[in-house]
Amino acid sequence: MNSPNLLFVFADQHRACDLGCYGNPEVATPHLDALASAGLRFTHCTSNSPLCVPARGSLLTGQFPWNHRALTNDLPVRPDAPSIARVMQASGRRTGYIGKWHLGGIPRDRFIPEGERLGFGAWKAYNCNHHYSKGFYYDEANHRHGMENHAAIAETDLALDFIRQHRGVPWSLHLSWEPPHDPYQDVPAQYRRRYHGADLTLRPNVILPARLSEDRVVDEGTLRENLAGYYSLITLLDDQFGRLLSALEETGQRENTLIVYTSDHGDLHASHGYLNKQMPHAESVGVPLLIAGPGVRRGVCEETIGLVDLPVTLAAGLGARWEDPSDGQDLSSLLTDPKAAGPEGVLIFDLVPVHQSAARGAPEWLGVKTKEATWAMGPDGKDWIHYDDAKDPFQRLNLAGASQGAPDRAALRSLTERLLARHRYRFRPWAQMLKEDKFLGEWNRSQAHFHLPLLD
Repeated sequence: MNSPNLLFVFADQHRACDLGCYGNPEVATPHLDALASAGLRFTHCTSNSPLCVPARGSLLTGQFPWNHRALTNDLPVRPDAPSIARVMQASGRRTGYIGKWHLGGIPRDRFIPEGERLGFGAWKAYNCNHHYSKGFYYDEANHRHGMENHAAIAETDLALDFIRQHRGVPWSLHLSWEPPHDPYQDVPAQYRRRYHGADLTLRPNVILPARLSEDRVVDEGTLRENLAGYYSLITLLDDQFGRLLSALEETGQRENTLIVYTSDHGDLHASHGYLNKQMPHAESVGVPLLIAGPGVRRGVCEETIGLVDLPVTLAAGLGARWEDPSDGQDLSSLLTDPKAAGPEGVLIFDLVPVHQSAARGAPEWLGVKTKEATWAMGPDGKDWIHYDDAKDPFQRLNLAGASQGAPDRAALRSLTERLLARHRYRFRPWAQMLKEDKFLGEWNRSQAHFHLPLLD
């Protein structure tokens, strides 16, 4: 039998709580739920940097953004960064990437030259496009192709072609869907009808009206409409996931394929009065992680794991060697040993309040997520948020500044400081950091492209 294949599927802005297998009965995800039953479901998978570009960079390179250089949205990844594709190629696997890339800087519709693809071979991708009914992709020769179907369906078609064409040889495919990221209503009618007008349950920590920016808010009617569209997109993705599983079965590759589903970050949907992402709260940093395949145990893993750990962990689980420097840890023992321990906690941060975060006036922040708590400090180094997640799972009581939980808060700060020292990073105000760490040129190019203020 060939070395195991890797099918790595990830969505954009899919929070963990909105899957049937994570406890939401109102969103239909039977195929993803079946994967959870067949393999391992992680309850504490965390997006270290809950924003598209830095999270995606870490997912592929096993490095934190200050090392892979895709520090915030629309800053490009370092072309020579280590990557899961290079490790898979070195292990004898054919590699492919399909869908959203968003690691190529600006403009968002530019093609990605071969030297910037982090070693991926087969290529059917685009930098960024939030018009799902007007999808497109560039091929290996940088020729642009339009999509006749909804982008998620068309990208799945391309993935099916890859799976069928590579039967008989070991392969590694990354499929990157752009939904359920907004626009929430850009979804085929049969999916929208399923949820439109439904009396969907709002999370207990929703605060309305929610802030979209300092001068724009979203009311309950709009929130419910957005949530219905969000669920519609998730069910669309679940159907596409079912097509992938069927193709693996039909080609006799299911038993020899490690299958992974996750997301780059979550979506707040008015929890705590916020929208989108870039916040430390569970709806923003908490993402699904489902893994099934050769050697993977069945059950639930309650250990912590960050997205930065995933490429290193999966490479090890597939018997490949990750020789380049990485920030991510090899946690492959979690896949096979129910007694294995994960890290004490994982770093979480938004180092630059860009775009949506800047529009709502949020600060830069950095902290840690453990199994029991979430803590973060603001740019002044003072406690900003502290939640006892074990006792307060919806994070409705911020303990920062309170005498309650002070010893725990001190321990969380100490853990954060140890992790920063290990990864050689010093948290500073964002403008100072951009200058000192030589991000200023790329930052100003991006800002100018979006007609936003430059930094001197």
